[in-house]
Amino acid sequence: MSPKVSIVATDRHREPGPRPDADVTFLPIADDGGVPVYDDSVPELIEELLAARLTAGTWHPLTECEFVSSRGVLTDTLLQIAVGISSSAGWYALQTLLRRRGGQQLRVVAIFDDGTERRRAEVTGEADDVVQALTTLNPFGSEPT
Repeated sequence: MSPKVSIVATDRHREPGPRPDADVTFLPIADDGGVPVYDDSVPELIEELLAARLTAGTWHPLTECEFVSSRGVLTDTLLQIAVGISSSAGWYALQTLLRRRGGQQLRVVAIFDDGTERRRAEVTGEADDVVQALTTLNPFGSEPT
C-alpha cells in the first residue's frame, strides 16, 4: 500500500517551523488547552539526534510540554512526528531514524522554510514507504556526502 502524501505551501506565521539554530525541531502534534502535546517518542529521538552530533529539540521548553503515547483508538499504533527541518544533515538523520521503525505505521509532518516560502509535507503509511516518500521530496537537493 502506498503512503498518503500531501505537500502544501503554508502561511509562515501561523505555526511553528524550523529553528535556524537546530538541524531538527520537533513540533507539537496537538494543543491541549494551551499545553503543547508531543508524541512520547520525541525525547528518545532527540537523544538519538544529539548522539549523532546534530542539534535537535522541541519548539517549546520541555517544562511546558506534555508527552503522550496515544490520544485515542486510532492513534494507538501510529507514531506521529511533526518536525521543522533546517538542514540537510537533519533531513537525512530523520530518515535514518524512521528507517529503524520498519513495519510501524507513521504519520510525519515536515515543515521546510527556505526563507521565501514555507512548505508543509505530510506523509502517512508504513515506515519504509514513508521514508521512500520523504526521500523523493528531497527539499535540500542532494544526497549526503
